[in-house]
Amino acid sequence: MPEDGDPVTSRRTVLKGSGAALTAGATGLAGCLGFGGGGGGGSSAQPVNEDSLTVWHAMGGGLGETLNDLGSQFEEETGISISMEFQDSYENVLTNFLGALDSGEVPDFAQIDSLFAKQVLDTEAVEPVEEIISDDFPTDDFLDNVTDFFQVDGTLASLPFNNSNAIMYYNRTAFEEAGLDPDSPPQTLQEVREYSQALVDEGATEYGITWPNHVWFVEHWYSMDGQLLFDAENGHGDDPTTLRTDNETARGLYEWWRGMAEDGLYSNPGIEAWGEATSTFLTQTAGMLLTSTAFVAGAQEGAQDEGFEIDNALYPGVSDKQVGPVIGGASFFVPDGLPDDRREDIAAFLEFMASPEAQVQWHKGTGYYPIRQEAVSQLESDGWFEENPMFRTAMDQLTESDTSNPATRRMLVGPARQAQTTIQDTSVELFNGDVSIDEGLQSMKSDVEEELERY
Repeated sequence: MPEDGDPVTSRRTVLKGSGAALTAGATGLAGCLGFGGGGGGGSSAQPVNEDSLTVWHAMGGGLGETLNDLGSQFEEETGISISMEFQDSYENVLTNFLGALDSGEVPDFAQIDSLFAKQVLDTEAVEPVEEIISDDFPTDDFLDNVTDFFQVDGTLASLPFNNSNAIMYYNRTAFEEAGLDPDSPPQTLQEVREYSQALVDEGATEYGITWPNHVWFVEHWYSMDGQLLFDAENGHGDDPTTLRTDNETARGLYEWWRGMAEDGLYSNPGIEAWGEATSTFLTQTAGMLLTSTAFVAGAQEGAQDEGFEIDNALYPGVSDKQVGPVIGGASFFVPDGLPDDRREDIAAFLEFMASPEAQVQWHKGTGYYPIRQEAVSQLESDGWFEENPMFRTAMDQLTESDTSNPATRRMLVGPARQAQTTIQDTSVELFNGDVSIDEGLQSMKSDVEEELERY
């Protein structure tokens, strides 16, 4: 997702109240900027740096190093100066970007979490990247599974770049110690429970599984089961009005989650606690971990350091359905109205970052999947996936997805941060047993409906 910056970094320090400020910023901007006409030069927007293209991003740690390497290569190949500026988190990128749009002094690119795409689109202050890149750029080579989310009325609104889905990592060594077949990982939540019980009973690990309490994982359980999280096709058909919790997917998920917590099989790292979940797995406290494909490289290195054999598998479903995952990660948005003399350089950067060569390098260095079919084909012909099967898992899960099912399109919701915190906070009440399943799901539904109406 996930999962801004380095997946090992926790996001629990983000203030819950930030969502209200973000929504206020987004709704206030839409009517006052006069952007959105397309073509650039139609407003007084000015770059934060006249002498260099500026990218505001949320890639920390090893991900940031790989991104900076790409920026340096872009400079060397084109002679265009680029400034890659780390903003610490996706929330900070969004908050700073909305503020910049309001002031009129903007970066050339903002890396926006897909969770917050609707808020940026609602400003009407960004220009579709498809109108910036050259007419002969092969946009038809983008993977449909990826671009489906980032298109608005058939036009690519932002450039998908660091995109991922959630998968399951597991400790093969612990599986063997518990008498489990490491070549046959669990595929459903019921099987995850059975494997977790075996791991704990045999003393192979203290807990069976862990993952950050983040809305993205709930989205995955819904999409894998072919269930919409919101009405109006998860917000892609129209503005949504309700959160869909009155269904077997929701009840099955939370009954399982509560049972796992009550029986000591699930280790709760905390809300948005990416780093804590990762540490729980790498220290072999839990035998399984749900997290982003962007963790593949880090997972392999961490497991080697800790002395155990690691593997990964498709995301386990609530039932035996495997409809498909939702998109995570982020894309590059470009403000509308920047001076015309920058457009050619902006297009050059977009095309460079979407090139097969850059996408291959980004994938190998991070685990995010490439967005171009040509890049996938190059990796396959080079034998990359055969030599590195853990990198293949995400591609298999993505390409096998039923994209005709609207449940596989991530929620496109204005008050996304408020919906996110409501779902995450209520999830704690549910798996802690503070409320009944029915009461908790109804409360979650009504609270999100209030936010949707307020937005």
